[in-house]
Amino acid sequence: MENYNDFKKYSILIAEDDPIALNSLVNILKRYFKNVLTAVNGSEAYEKALSHKIDIILTDMRMPHQDGADFVKQLRELDVNLPVIFMSAHTDSKTLLRIIPLNITEYLVKPIQIGHVLQLCQELFKKKEAIVYEQQVAKYLYHLDSGVVVDLAHRVVSKEGEMILLTKKEFELLSLLIKNKQSILSKTQIESFLWDGEIVSESSVKTLIKRLRSKIGEETIVTAKNLGYKICIAS
Repeated sequence: MENYNDFKKYSILIAEDDPIALNSLVNILKRYFKNVLTAVNGSEAYEKALSHKIDIILTDMRMPHQDGADFVKQLRELDVNLPVIFMSAHTDSKTLLRIIPLNITEYLVKPIQIGHVLQLCQELFKKKEAIVYEQQVAKYLYHLDSGVVVDLAHRVVSKEGEMILLTKKEFELLSLLIKNKQSILSKTQIESFLWDGEIVSESSVKTLIKRLRSKIGEETIVTAKNLGYKICIAS
């Protein structure tokens, strides 16, 4: 069996009214998941899904009090879009038509293969992690008015797919301007951030600004007369 150790940061909710089947699933899945929560009917599953941090749901279709389809429908009505894997011995069209609108991940016919469940979970978690990674990268990705793209996280500057090579000080200045994009930075502030008390020539900031403008676009850094400099981020 594949290595699923990375599941240890995730929690799964299992809804199953058959105690033997439930115990079997718990005994296997607790080896892989951080938390394994259980419910014996849809009502209990609904309450736990709302009161605990759950990453994925594995639910039986037919259960007392409230079945799996009704339980998941309630979640969807609250815009709770947790991934759901259904398991059932029933494959009739009436059952399938009930779950089609519920945006489920998979419908497994009993007896289920636990390896298949783990593979589905792995695929889901990889997609989730990819989305989270893209969101994190997006926080540090800036598009300048000149068409230049700045990736602060990876210290990459490019335009139309072509890399723009900056010196260490040029990138530090660019990063400083971006992080303070709502403000005008004075010459004194820039000197303080970039040279940290070192004695520099009177023209150091002006020269550095000129060099950076030549690489990322003259119009990208605006001079506010007698105040300082501001970068133009594309809206």
